[in-house]
Formats: sequence, structure tokens, C-alpha cells
Amino acid sequence: MLPLSSLFSFSSSSSSSSYRRFILRLQLHLHLRRSISSSPPPSQSPPPLPDLPLSHPIYTIWASNTGLGKTLVSTGLAAATLLSPSPSSESAKFVYIKPVQTGFPSDSDSAFVLRKFCQLALRRRRPSSAVSASNHVLQASASASEAVLGYGSEGEGELRDLGAYEERRLLGEEWAGGAASELICKTMYAWREAISPHLAAEKEGGAVPDNVLLEVLGRCLRTGSEDGEGR
Repeated sequence: MLPLSSLFSFSSSSSSSSYRRFILRLQLHLHLRRSISSSPPPSQSPPPLPDLPLSHPIYTIWASNTGLGKTLVSTGLAAATLLSPSPSSESAKFVYIKPVQTGFPSDSDSAFVLRKFCQLALRRRRPSSAVSASNHVLQASASASEAVLGYGSEGEGELRDLGAYEERRLLGEEWAGGAASELICKTMYAWREAISPHLAAEKEGGAVPDNVLLEVLGRCLRTGSEDGEGR
């Protein structure tokens, strides 16, 4: 920033027009100082995206608010993939991932997908092939973990490895042979209060950096693509 002496030259004998020019230059100088001081720091480069194979389709379900049907659409995609008749005898795998969940455990989208999918599967009197379905919650805030486990523990303000896991096996003709299709539901991070995730992380602790979230997301997606067969 240039000093004022290098920008302005003004004496008491200057004319009124010179005085007006001085005021204009002074206003410009102050405006530039405010603009520079309030400008945000240079943006950091975004973290690298997960390196994923293209052999399996990946759907991203977006909506601008809650209660608009994102989870129902996800359940429909899972049912269409795993329960629809297929000319191929190969098994199929569908992975549903909820990266961040608030309002947990009373509100859990991955548990909803598991429950509704099982209801749809059981409506079939005799599934043509065996199907298994599971739900896994990886980490949760101390408050959310306490709501699930029924007791508190040390580490307030940090995420805990909750490790909550539920699995259901829906019997079919080919279960004995081991050729079963599979629904895998996962919640990566969960907080108890039903507010925006960044606010929940501020209140309950356990903020997750973007690069860590993308790394975990990539591992979860590769779980379903690298060792999955068939559809």
C-alpha cells in the first residue's frame, strides 16, 4: 500500500478545484484500503476427488431441502437394481452412502433405505434369488453415540467410532449356493441435533475436513465397485 504522501499533494493555497480533487483522491484511497483489507485470502486448491472405476454407475441424489423424496428415490433405485428380474444369473450389489447425517439416531436415511427395501423385498412371495441387506454407521458425535449406546464416555467434542451394524438376510432360491445380491447402506458421519451439518459439528464437535470426507467416501464407494460382481 502506497503512503498518503505519495498519493496526494495539497497546500493551503490550492484552489477549490484542487481541494475537490484531493477529496476525491482521498476517498478513492480509503476505498482501496477497505477493499484490500476485507478481501478474502487466496482460495486453497480443492482436495482431489476419489479415484473410482467407471465399471459401475454412481448416482448422486440432490435436492434443495428436506422431505422432498431423496431417500425414497434412493430406495427405488436399490429395489430396481436388486429386485427386478434379470436375464443374467449373476448377483448384484448396490451401495447407498449418506456422507453426513444430522438428527441421528431418530432420523437415519441409511436405516430408512434398509427398512423400506426389506419391506419391498418381502412383498415378493418367493424371491428369485437371495438378497442380503445391511446398514453400518461409521462415526458419530458423543451426543449421538450416547443416544445409541445408552451411556456416555470420554472424548466429548470428538467423533467416535460407533460401529453400529445391522444385517438382514432375505432368503431366496439361491441362498444355499452363495449367489446372493447385496444392499449395503452406510452413514459415514452422524450428529444428534437436526440442523445443518456444519452447525451440528460446531455445537457437538467433530468437524470433518473436506479432504478426509472425500477420502472416506472414496473408500466406501470402492467397497461396492472393486469387489462387486454382476450388475
